[in-house]
Amino acid sequence: MSSSGGKGPGTLRRAYEAMTQRGNLGPGVKGLPRRMVTFTIDPSVCAPGVFENDIQVTLGSLTPAMELEAANRSKGEPTTMAFLMARMSIMEVDGEPLTSADGMDDFFWAALDQGGRQMVVAMFARIGTPDPEAMGKATATIRIH
Repeated sequence: MSSSGGKGPGTLRRAYEAMTQRGNLGPGVKGLPRRMVTFTIDPSVCAPGVFENDIQVTLGSLTPAMELEAANRSKGEPTTMAFLMARMSIMEVDGEPLTSADGMDDFFWAALDQGGRQMVVAMFARIGTPDPEAMGKATATIRIH
């Protein structure tokens, strides 16, 4: 039985149909909205002398394909996977897209230095961490079958 009590399509079906009708979904659910977070990195945590001013970084949640790519590239090593996933989530730096086309992504990741990379990993974790209210709802409604 659907969560709507058998009265029409359930929540998943309604969401899928709405996204498809809007033309937001392509093959492999391309175009599905991604959760985003923007934060500031102080240049003092980056490689010395590289950045003069604060850096605004925007991260986006990963698609399933991006998660699998990180898992495959990490060969199952959890720490490596965490850093790869965080790195892959970087979408913009100071409002400009960050891509691998010109090598700027490699430069940025290295220039962040250990402190900046740790900040990116920590902020990436915030994207995928449910807030206390959502966790409370899940915990309050859990059923073990």
